[in-house]
Amino acid sequence: MWVSLAGAVLCCVVMFVINWWAALLTNVIVLALYIYVSYKKPDVNWGSSTQALMYNKALTHSLHLTGVEDHIKNFRPQCLVMSGYPNSRPALLYLVHAFTKNVGLMVCGHVRTGFRRPNYKDMMNEQVRYQRWLLKTQIKAFYTPVFADDLRQGAQYLLQTTGLGRLKPNTLVFGFKNNWRNGEMKDVETYINTIHDAFDLQFGVVLLRLKEGLDISHIQDEIQTSQEKAPGMKDLLVSINIKDFDSDSSKPSSKSTSCQSSPLIFRDTKKPPMQLSPADEKLLTASQQFQKKQSKGTIDVWWLFDDGGLTLLIPYLLTNKNKWRDCKIRVFIGGKINRIDHDLSIHCKKMFEEMIEPYRLNEDDMEQEAAEKLKAEEPWRITDNELELYRAKSNRQIRLNELLKEHSSTANLIVITMPLARKGTVSSALYMTWLDTLTKDLPPILLVRGNHQSVLTFYS
Repeated sequence: MWVSLAGAVLCCVVMFVINWWAALLTNVIVLALYIYVSYKKPDVNWGSSTQALMYNKALTHSLHLTGVEDHIKNFRPQCLVMSGYPNSRPALLYLVHAFTKNVGLMVCGHVRTGFRRPNYKDMMNEQVRYQRWLLKTQIKAFYTPVFADDLRQGAQYLLQTTGLGRLKPNTLVFGFKNNWRNGEMKDVETYINTIHDAFDLQFGVVLLRLKEGLDISHIQDEIQTSQEKAPGMKDLLVSINIKDFDSDSSKPSSKSTSCQSSPLIFRDTKKPPMQLSPADEKLLTASQQFQKKQSKGTIDVWWLFDDGGLTLLIPYLLTNKNKWRDCKIRVFIGGKINRIDHDLSIHCKKMFEEMIEPYRLNEDDMEQEAAEKLKAEEPWRITDNELELYRAKSNRQIRLNELLKEHSSTANLIVITMPLARKGTVSSALYMTWLDTLTKDLPPILLVRGNHQSVLTFYS
């Protein structure tokens, strides 16, 4: 590099020695062209040796990293986030980015499903498009779409193939399925089996639940549809902002971007944007709560089981960031299990029984052969024997929810150890009921379960 610089300086000196006025004129023209190009900033890839050098260094370091032995001090939460389109679940995206930024890998996984043959060219174009959106919003992550028959198959593809060498995810991040009781139970079965697959592949699992929900894609679709119906309007791509839906607003958001950087279509119009329902306004507000600096408060950690320390590591990484610096960590640990039945509210037990009633097999009310046939056709149903066998664990989730409401109802974020269900023994409906009961009517809550790999130094 220094030899090249010396050669360039020597060439300039020789130019002035040969003909000083021609050399001066040439330098002025070159400088003017440089200033013009720097000012205009055309969207053109000129190609550079710097880009080739960066690629070479990244490849070399990645290969070198594979030969380095793992150590507990070097553990990083490297997250595979099942986000769908990156802009459809911003709360999930920004929270995970808060504890992985400049620390660990973050990959936004998107499982595309459907019966028709996929258009892989369109999928690749979308991959470039959403990767630019991530760069534009300064989210340090990669976007990886796959096509599969269902969520579980697509998640298996991503869990097994995403990453390169040591730059490989070790934690699967989901959004909680808030509408599980309104949909088909086969979707719940797929959802729970995906969690089991992650544990089988030695992944940690993190679930985020907001009581308002996470997915805002239907709001984007409604806005796009309503704007497309209005004639004579110019296309403009912008990012969603809660201010865009204020009833006093008469202009689109000023946070507009180029057509290549944002996937959401608005129209340039003098009319105010469409009005959202109160539920959608709450959902949109909740989806942006992790983008701003958090007020003074607490991150409550309910460390109930030893899973390697991931439940403690994530809150610690969050409080190292500026947005969460004003939040203090409070740690709660488990007490006496034999007090659960004694302290349990009768009203809460009744609500739990009502929740599971539609999913019970009720084999005592039918013949044994009919009950076995129904269980084989619908394996998610809860048998009487299963319900009685796990009665204590069910009561534990009810009591924990009461304690969470009592002690952590004002927390900025709750991080709690996720309860586990033995694969093939606990039905999907019962396990989903446990998760729903535990996290119901609470502030933002993270269910965390590590893969029993030690991630804190006090284990060593």
